[in-house]
Amino acid sequence: MSNVLVIRDFKTLKVWQKANSLEQEIGELVKGFPSYEQYRLTDQLIRASRSIGANIAEGNTQLFVKRELFHANSALGSAGECRNHLLTAYQNNYIHKEKYDSLDAKLVEVIKMLYGYIKKLKLKAGNDMDF
Repeated sequence: MSNVLVIRDFKTLKVWQKANSLEQEIGELVKGFPSYEQYRLTDQLIRASRSIGANIAEGNTQLFVKRELFHANSALGSAGECRNHLLTAYQNNYIHKEKYDSLDAKLVEVIKMLYGYIKKLKLKAGNDMDF
């Protein structure tokens, strides 16, 4: 009998990889925002984008599927928050339409991937209600 301890690595999840890439892109984007937005929209956008990947990582490291589901759902909420902040940035002319459309499409892709991830977790937990 082997006593090998297997640790799941969130970095192998495609949804985490996409979220991390998006986080890096948004980090670069906000450098061009007005300085008076530093503690308002800039901070909110950075926090929301970081929260997506952080929640995926935290959940994937949990021992219980229901805890992983909780964090995946939190990541989903953060992705929605991030979309809202990007829209605000566009509406205030901090980013051009092309950049907004590109980032919004990437966020929608992450959201769709999170839906799939959550569905898989719910099936694993024996709870496929809502799907």
